[in-house]
Amino acid sequence: MRSFTDTIEIDAPAHDVYATLRAVDAYPGWLTHSMVYRGTRVPPGQAAPPPDGPPTYVDATMIGRMRGELVDDVPDRELRFHQAKPSGRVDALIVYDVEDSGGVTRVTRVGQLTTHGMYRAVEPMFVMMAARESRRTMKALKAHVEAPG
Repeated sequence: MRSFTDTIEIDAPAHDVYATLRAVDAYPGWLTHSMVYRGTRVPPGQAAPPPDGPPTYVDATMIGRMRGELVDDVPDRELRFHQAKPSGRVDALIVYDVEDSGGVTRVTRVGQLTTHGMYRAVEPMFVMMAARESRRTMKALKAHVEAPG
């Protein structure tokens, strides 16, 4: 397992930042596609969490589809997402810590990436690309949440 961490300050209430991160179905409205990330899709009709489990989604990435779910949720404080390729050969945990710092919200995003099988040989490249994508996601989050009206 390898990890990477990004921290950013956002001029907005912690609740607004948390709500933006929690609304996975709205990611296409603020997180544009890149070489690595090609979009998030939530199953039809799942704007709210399903009654029998956590919200699920699928991220399209350059290595294929990653199935994801929200695995832990502390309102206005923390979100934990787990993603994995259906084969189980790539596994990721993404943790957002949302902290109110007196009018500014500090967001720390920690990514933990684990590879198995043939993917282990290219794990350093995956980690480098995931870390770059994490920085891009944080900048897009900041721009979106701070945007007027």
